[in-house]
Amino acid sequence: MSDETKVSWSGTLTLVILWGIGPFVYLCIYLVNLMKRKYGGGIENLEAVEEAVVPSKKGEEDSTTIAETDYGGKSVQNWTSTQYLFSLIGYAIGIGNVWRFCYVIAQDGGSASLFAYIICTIFVATPLFMYEMILGQYLRLHAANAWQYIKPRYQGLAISQFVMLLIAQSYFVMIIGYTVPYMIGSCSDPLPWTIHPSGSEGYWTEHVLGLKETVFSDDTDGSVSSSLEEVDGLSMQWSLVGSLLFVWIVVFFSISFGKSILADITYVTVCAPVVLMVILIIRTAFLPGAVDGISFYIGKFEASKLGEAQVWANALSQCLFSLSPGFGTAITLSATTTKTEDVYRAAIITSVANTVFAFASGLAVFAMVGNIAYTSGRDVAEVASSGGQGLAFIVIASAMPTFGGAANAFSAMFFFMLFTLGLDSSFCWAETLTASVEDFIPKEKRPRTWIISLFTCSVSFLIGLPYATTKGNLILDGVDFFVGINFLLLVCFVESIVFNFDFGFKRLEYALQKATSGMRSLRPAYLCCRFDFHLMIPAATFGLFLFQMIQTIIKPYLPNNPNIEAIGWACFAVCFAMLFIGFQKFSQDGSLKDIPDDYPYDGTVEERKVYWANFEDDENKKVDAKDDDNEEIGGTGDPSDELGKTDDPASNNYIVDKDSVELDA
Repeated sequence: MSDETKVSWSGTLTLVILWGIGPFVYLCIYLVNLMKRKYGGGIENLEAVEEAVVPSKKGEEDSTTIAETDYGGKSVQNWTSTQYLFSLIGYAIGIGNVWRFCYVIAQDGGSASLFAYIICTIFVATPLFMYEMILGQYLRLHAANAWQYIKPRYQGLAISQFVMLLIAQSYFVMIIGYTVPYMIGSCSDPLPWTIHPSGSEGYWTEHVLGLKETVFSDDTDGSVSSSLEEVDGLSMQWSLVGSLLFVWIVVFFSISFGKSILADITYVTVCAPVVLMVILIIRTAFLPGAVDGISFYIGKFEASKLGEAQVWANALSQCLFSLSPGFGTAITLSATTTKTEDVYRAAIITSVANTVFAFASGLAVFAMVGNIAYTSGRDVAEVASSGGQGLAFIVIASAMPTFGGAANAFSAMFFFMLFTLGLDSSFCWAETLTASVEDFIPKEKRPRTWIISLFTCSVSFLIGLPYATTKGNLILDGVDFFVGINFLLLVCFVESIVFNFDFGFKRLEYALQKATSGMRSLRPAYLCCRFDFHLMIPAATFGLFLFQMIQTIIKPYLPNNPNIEAIGWACFAVCFAMLFIGFQKFSQDGSLKDIPDDYPYDGTVEERKVYWANFEDDENKKVDAKDDDNEEIGGTGDPSDELGKTDDPASNNYIVDKDSVELDA
């Protein structure tokens, strides 16, 4: 950078304010809750925290254990409806909506790829995401235990899902770390990428990825990835290591001290990016050449692209990675929501919010791509395809000088937006990893949750160190392709088989109706659910998985770097091998109970509503009768006695034998 570079107080102050919003909001909420406890009549008046208390088995002394979510003998806080919805939206809307979505759209030709993405979201990703949510709420078990509960032979699915998530989380946090140099650069005047000889492209290569040479020039059409393939050696980039460590520290402190704190943080990290994205869209829409970029994004429809299997494979993998069914996180989050939560509505809202935000980010990014093409005299398609996986970072950095005197402040805001977008998803993934590790450890040996979180974050940080090397971006690209795309397709296919043959559509319908007292149904209002459930999801996921594998065998993904491609294959092989753990238990039955014979599955909507109204009346009568019996015999009011028991996992009085579902250590 130039010797004339000085501190930008506008950028620095903006960054300090943005980083202080979260702690300030949490402090305010904490003080309000403290006042409620002191003057409002006790903790029962609080709406932010609910606890699902599941009674113990008859004869056990502890009647306040949460059988499905009891770690170390402590009750686990449940999400409220608002917290649950915000957590899901934050989980779905991540940095991938900007970083990966725009890259996929650019490489596959614009609006045709966008159309394929929307179709895959409607018919594959959203239904599977909803099924996972229903499963988690119904069984009240985290993903690691839920699959085994259905059938013991699916222990391998649980373990492979955990390993896949661990690998994906390790490189996903590195992507979040890429925003740190930009946030630091926002505190310099002028912005460092505006005075770099190769502009924002060179800054991305030299100061973010830590490479020595400049990738882009006016007389070549090389891309970031092709230049990285020419780098020799493998050395640690300590600036990237620092960024990686910083992100993991933030994640650790955010997830370690309970869901109420995490929920308060999520309110900020969900709302702030939406506001900032609206500002970015408005500003970039008036840039010279923006119309050309937006036209490439939504105006130029090449129907022939829809005949290419690769376009559909990329679109499906992107919507699966974005909405993220298959990682088990939707199951884990739904296991600790209330038992009457309308997960059907939550799934639809989350999917729509995720798609709208991805579309909006595309408008902003491609408007900036059009501006870069206009000022450099290049074609929009050339600029869109030249940025590689750094496209979003490069074009957002390029657009910052257009804000004039406020460039540093807006730069701080927008790269903080990318940072918080990534944090939301990372929070939920880290929460899922922590819950899974807890499930692996026998209950009597479980340490406190923050210790498990520290262990999980530390291991993930170490696994992510290869991405902080000179070829880290290439390694990230390869592992993302083999694990975050190909193996994710396979896991979603296996999940669809489990839902089809072992859980069943009828039970899925029963679970949803029980939670909503018959107000929601997968049929007949949503007729395509049967088509999706039995045909579309398994056919699409397995078909495109086979296509990807065959294409990779015929044409290597990284032909100039076979050693790095071997790393991707190795990660895939490890995840694939884990699928077969537990197959020695193939013939063993699961713990699912039969659906009641009088359940009107084929009845009309009114018949089902009457059934659930009567069901609730019967449950209330059982509880009242049990209370009367306890009063007569001096009982404790514990409804875990035989009168209140039920075989339905979704019932408030259901008893789970943890030993029957606990993963083998």
